[in-house]
Amino acid sequence: MSIARILLHEAPGETRAAAFDAVGRPVRLFLERWDGRGEPATLGDVVQARLRQNDPKDGGAFFERTNGERIFVRDELPKGLSEGAETSLEIRAEARHGKLARASLSTKAEPAVDSVFERWFDTLPDDVSEPKKATTPEEFDQIDAAFDEALSIHCGLPKGGLVRLERTSALVAADIDTAGRLQKGSAGARALSTNREAVTTIARQLALRDWGGLIVIDCIGPLTAEARTTLRTEFLKTFQSLSSRKPDALKPSRFGLLEAQIAWGACPIGDRLLDEGGQPTPDTELLDLFRQAEREATANRSAFYRLTLSPHALKAYITRRNECDAILQEAFSGRVTIASGTGERSVVRRA
Repeated sequence: MSIARILLHEAPGETRAAAFDAVGRPVRLFLERWDGRGEPATLGDVVQARLRQNDPKDGGAFFERTNGERIFVRDELPKGLSEGAETSLEIRAEARHGKLARASLSTKAEPAVDSVFERWFDTLPDDVSEPKKATTPEEFDQIDAAFDEALSIHCGLPKGGLVRLERTSALVAADIDTAGRLQKGSAGARALSTNREAVTTIARQLALRDWGGLIVIDCIGPLTAEARTTLRTEFLKTFQSLSSRKPDALKPSRFGLLEAQIAWGACPIGDRLLDEGGQPTPDTELLDLFRQAEREATANRSAFYRLTLSPHALKAYITRRNECDAILQEAFSGRVTIASGTGERSVVRRA
């Protein structure tokens, strides 16, 4: 599996990109909001932070940035670094739901000069072509569908059946369902065919969603010794073709469980888009509305529009009122404005 093309969409308030394989399946996603202003530290950032608590019992130390973000460091601290002292940290894993960002001590005094998108692009395989800017409704739909897939519990297999992926606080569990799949051959041959499709699909989904940690895949039996080796190899090969994160995996056990472990890196896409209850965050709802307005305003370049915000989206707008007004002015030259009242849901209306 390899990356064949990348679509990039620089929308009002956010930049999104989706990388696709040769048959059009999404394999990696990129998201940056508000040009990074007021957002948590991103992978590869060099930030300044003050030591707040050195706790060897927890295996590391807690630091705090000026914006209040807390960061955990496992490195052994220099003897001269006391509580309250400031130092440089390099982000190794971004913050996610229930977990602080992880960092290491850095000797770099300045932040990285590359943009966040350039750093993301560098994590892709070397032979990837430059991204194409999305310009048509069909291309925008492809990006939307890629992000929707990264939030879905189920993912279909090419020849029928599906996998179900669930992320818990302890691990990612993947179950293989053969419903609707028609195959011929022996039980072992059928199981191997389904399992191979499943483990490569799961590897693609892990790269797409930026999931890491412990992975447990419940494979279908019967499994021969040769089949166990094949499945481990297919899983590792697929993931390594799509991501620079380091994976490791064991052959399926006699119970049919393939266990893998993948280093965390970027914050999972789902954690960026949804709150811990699984609902869109205020920022997600507001920026979705901005993209809807962009489509409407592009389709009719002489019309004026007003955005009615739900109470949920209004929270995000109030937090960044001046910034949002400036974004809308720059993107639409005054043709799109925020309505004075609120509604049950966020909508775009002709003024």
